[in-house]
Amino acid sequence: MEERLTQMTKPEVTRLKHQDMLAEAIAKAKDKSVLSWWWLVVPLYTIAALLMKTAFMPHTTFFSNFSEMESKQKYTSMLFFLVMPLAIMLINLLSIRKLCSVFGYNSSSLYKLWPNVLMILLSVLVFLIYSL
Repeated sequence: MEERLTQMTKPEVTRLKHQDMLAEAIAKAKDKSVLSWWWLVVPLYTIAALLMKTAFMPHTTFFSNFSEMESKQKYTSMLFFLVMPLAIMLINLLSIRKLCSVFGYNSSSLYKLWPNVLMILLSVLVFLIYSL
């Protein structure tokens, strides 16, 4: 038995499992931020259109144009300006949580999270405009 133990060598692992987990987490986070961006483009485009309407039509304000649009399209505006930003915030917060659990909380991992943080900030902006 002793001779057998002395002849044993350390096993070598060529591919570690955490590399696959890390690559999968990064790919999913990027996909979620791209999907969030597409869902956030609709309210941002609507806000830009209302700002242009305010700039080019005399005697109108952004909030009067927004309330007019909201009264005409009640459910659509609630979907675009309330439900979607909240869902985007939740998805990106969960994505940040997953990436932080894989990477850890160091400065290099925070650099990889900036698209998710940007999506959360834009969602908060859209939500605040709707709530005013």
